[in-house]
Amino acid sequence: MKYWIVAIYFLCAFSQPATANGLADVMGDGPKSERMAVLQTLNTYLTVTDEKDHSAIEKSFHPTALLMSVSSKGALRSLTQDFWWERVSQIPEDQAPRTSKILIIDVSGHAAIARIDITNGGDGTTSTDYFNLQKTSAGWRIVNKTLSKPI
Repeated sequence: MKYWIVAIYFLCAFSQPATANGLADVMGDGPKSERMAVLQTLNTYLTVTDEKDHSAIEKSFHPTALLMSVSSKGALRSLTQDFWWERVSQIPEDQAPRTSKILIIDVSGHAAIARIDITNGGDGTTSTDYFNLQKTSAGWRIVNKTLSKPI
């Protein structure tokens, strides 16, 4: 019985997004307290897709934030948060979980950049999302997300 508990613990521990304890594994510069606050915002962002938590959009994105991508023909696309949520909410419940790894958090004053690499659990494809964040009166908020793959 003890072995199953240990196995479940490790499965849960390694399927979670980066946490505050994982900041040492995240490259970047800036005050540790600010990097931790940005990390918290990014972890909230990850629950939007991972847990289909619509409320996490308001907690992690500034209301005017846009998501940028290119079309399959290379045209620049500016996606609203509502459009993005519609796509996220259509992900099948039985799809294998993805893994997300926060690789970079760099903070300077009231501005920050971040990089998250994502691996889809179902087919193993990977993508990278880049973020610009600003420290607002409400805390750190994502003001721009740039996707590495066309939509």
